[in-house]
Amino acid sequence: MTAADQPAHSVIAPTAGIDGRVALATSMHAAPGVYAVLVGSGMSSAAGVPTGWQVVQDLIRKVGIAEGVDPSDIGDTPEEWWAGLGRPEPQYDTILPALASTDAARQSLLRTYFDPPPEAGGPILPTVGHNALAELCRSGRVKLILTTNFDRLIERALDAVGITPQVISSSAAIAGMTPLPHAPVTVLKVHGDYAMPGLRNTPEELRTYDPEWDRLLDRIFDEYGLLTIGWSAEYDTALADALSRCPSRRYPMFWAAHEGTLTEGARRLIGSRGAAVVDVKGADEFFVDLQQRISRLDEIAARRQRPTPLRNAIFQPDPTSAPQGWGVLPLLQLRAVAAVSPVTLDTVGLIRPQHRDALVSALRAAAATMAVRSIGSNPPASAAAPPVSPATAEPLVDWSHTPHAHQSTDYASYRLGGDASGGVSSLVTVQCPNYANSGSVLFKIDIGVSIERALWLGETVRALRDALVLVTSVLPGVFAEILPTDAEVQQAEIHLLAPSVDGNNKNRPNDLLQRVDLALFGTPTRTVGPLLAFATQLSGPLTEHEAAEVVATGFDYMTLASGYLDTRVGMGSVRYELGLPASV
Repeated sequence: MTAADQPAHSVIAPTAGIDGRVALATSMHAAPGVYAVLVGSGMSSAAGVPTGWQVVQDLIRKVGIAEGVDPSDIGDTPEEWWAGLGRPEPQYDTILPALASTDAARQSLLRTYFDPPPEAGGPILPTVGHNALAELCRSGRVKLILTTNFDRLIERALDAVGITPQVISSSAAIAGMTPLPHAPVTVLKVHGDYAMPGLRNTPEELRTYDPEWDRLLDRIFDEYGLLTIGWSAEYDTALADALSRCPSRRYPMFWAAHEGTLTEGARRLIGSRGAAVVDVKGADEFFVDLQQRISRLDEIAARRQRPTPLRNAIFQPDPTSAPQGWGVLPLLQLRAVAAVSPVTLDTVGLIRPQHRDALVSALRAAAATMAVRSIGSNPPASAAAPPVSPATAEPLVDWSHTPHAHQSTDYASYRLGGDASGGVSSLVTVQCPNYANSGSVLFKIDIGVSIERALWLGETVRALRDALVLVTSVLPGVFAEILPTDAEVQQAEIHLLAPSVDGNNKNRPNDLLQRVDLALFGTPTRTVGPLLAFATQLSGPLTEHEAAEVVATGFDYMTLASGYLDTRVGMGSVRYELGLPASV
């Protein structure tokens, strides 16, 4: 019985700011195989397959007619006529033998309902929704389908896309099945298959499952996300109980509600599981839409190219003055910055205390923090002239809000270490659009390095790689709640600055080649300036590997632009230090 057949209660599809369809498509795209699909009789009814109860009703009519009863006396509610004769509750086990005494005869009888021959109007074909679900299986997004239906429409749709699923329709088959993660697609027919014995249909049969089924369902509802469609949750007591008793909420649950209606049983499960309700017009419309949304995400991922280098870097550090939080300019400043857009003053939320707490937690665990601490183990030098005079470095204890920085609802600044006068310290800033600045949210990390020796090439490129991951992936994730849903990391930059002033209008001797060891690149044909910069266009966050490729591309570009004629040896070392394969 479909949800539309049950007592209806209008519901509003919850969004929490994001449409349920968008959330489901994004989740399925990001985590292939994590979501199971529970298909109820509503999906098969759309193909013309009768529900299990409708089959029982028709079998009662057949029994009555075979006994010589006038069909008009049986009426539209044959179960009432049946009960009026004092007979027990109608069940397959009692009705089928009256009409077909052998397994072969019973299978032939049931086939007329679920797989009729051409002369009886068959075959019943999978719907557009079945076929779209099969495409989701073919793409690897869905690997597990649970169904209360007896028919084989799901299997037929899978066969059409070249998938032979593992079908489990009895508790006896569970022990020998291929483990769910290892099977290409598994179809669990929790109420049986029409051609097999042991169908479940009556209230008594649906009240409990065998222990093997219960254990399997407990595992599934604990380990998988779930999408339900065409299921009322009104009569399948044992299945609803299995969902209710699962303590885990490790993955979300989505409930497709036909035209925004739900039964009381569905509402109870949705409330207990914290499920998101998606309003649908039918399984065909819904699965086609879901498949199209995921296909669009696939196309975007396929079109995603290597980062595109840009001619100009626009978020360069100031070579004459120290940023808020540093009293002086360090001898070497490493910067990574990412710009997230499109955003405006009106589309970005407020930076709240919970975001600041999450930011500090993320910074404590970030690889970039580990890189700063590693560099900080070196003997410090003074940022004032002369550059190698002894200095005292402030311990790199923990991230805390930057002293004297102008914190606000659109600006957050946190510091690790001291004021850059000696040793190593770091600043992380998050800058949202305000009345003076609009167009992007900027995520930035500055690493100040004033140590007695030059920074090794491997230290430099690994620190910049980890910094890029922080600003393009970690920090946008922390602040995702306040970003528009269509905002994405569009540009990233890396910078190396060795300023010849201390930021307080005092000159000092300084040279970038004394701060970073670039000897493997050879001898430049001209003087290398105090700033090396590289900007690149992106289409999303960077993984560690992708960030490593950006740093490698950046060093190749920056050294060539600085007059190095042959960068191959140096780039070989850069790629080795970053764990990248040698360039071809």
